Amino acid sequence: MESEVEELRRGLEVSKFIVILGLRRYGKTSLILTTLNDMGVDYVFIDCRLLPSGMISLSDFIYLIERELSRRDWFRSVLKSIEGVEIGPFGVRFRRRDLSTLVSVLERLEGSVLVLDEVQELRRCRYRFDYILAHLYDHVDIKIVVSGSQIGMVNRFLRVNDPTAPLYGRPFYTVKLRPLERSKAHEFLVKGFEQEGIEPPMELIERALDIFNGVIGWLTYFGYAYTKLGVKNLSSILDMAARLAHEELEHALQIFGIGRPRYAAILKIIAERGIATWSEILRYIESRLGRIPRNTLSYMLKNLVDMGILNKTPEGYRIADPILIYAIKKYLRISS
Repeated sequence: MESEVEELRRGLEVSKFIVILGLRRYGKTSLILTTLNDMGVDYVFIDCRLLPSGMISLSDFIYLIERELSRRDWFRSVLKSIEGVEIGPFGVRFRRRDLSTLVSVLERLEGSVLVLDEVQELRRCRYRFDYILAHLYDHVDIKIVVSGSQIGMVNRFLRVNDPTAPLYGRPFYTVKLRPLERSKAHEFLVKGFEQEGIEPPMELIERALDIFNGVIGWLTYFGYAYTKLGVKNLSSILDMAARLAHEELEHALQIFGIGRPRYAAILKIIAERGIATWSEILRYIESRLGRIPRNTLSYMLKNLVDMGILNKTPEGYRIADPILIYAIKKYLRISS
């Protein structure tokens, strides 16, 4: 990912606000941490995936801030001067868990980098975090890096095209991640196995590349299962990965409540066909679950595209993740 590292370095040099986009397991988190550590800059990394499910509160986000700042020795001396924050034997704690205290703490990050990984998760809070980011952008000498795998959701969170949005009109630098080219993916696996002192059959490497399709997270999972867990059978590793992908998908579909069967049906027909048109999806859903309003189907497809689960192409809709296709075919049930 040399070019992506250079791209992120360039963004940090020329911009205050960097947006990193890519589907899950495309290596966004590794890219950010590797680049920042190599640059030797002070940073605070907030993994928004650790927020609880459902609607979240400001206090939930503050908990992540407390957890991260407790690990950052360089920031402890600064925290001592902030009213409403204390440093105890177990780390940093906000005595006042309110917006004013949170903003005061973030303002003291001047000269460092604030990272919000999977930032679209903050949309589940009643408070608008884009107002905080706009305030930091305008008034604090800080670099802000946000990443997201649900690309449409990130754009909804940032509201980049909304003139009434707090971040509207402020320039930001975008880094987009894609699957590795086959030659790069091959090199990634070979070097990884070399570091473990293992020389797997080249046929196994090629078969893994056919299955995992350059998605760096799945390639890493394959290497980990083979070298650390001792699973040598590629079919077994594929099934382990598919179970994980299915578990994550079911968690994502929970937010749709009684609409889940329709979403599952959409994914089923697309997985089975490889690519499906709007009309084909409509006919399949109505054959399985009864009539669905046309605008409802369009809205549901947009949600799945925004979540990064589907890609929309001129030929129709396809599932973005190769392992998710396998998981949907084998494990997803339309009726929960």
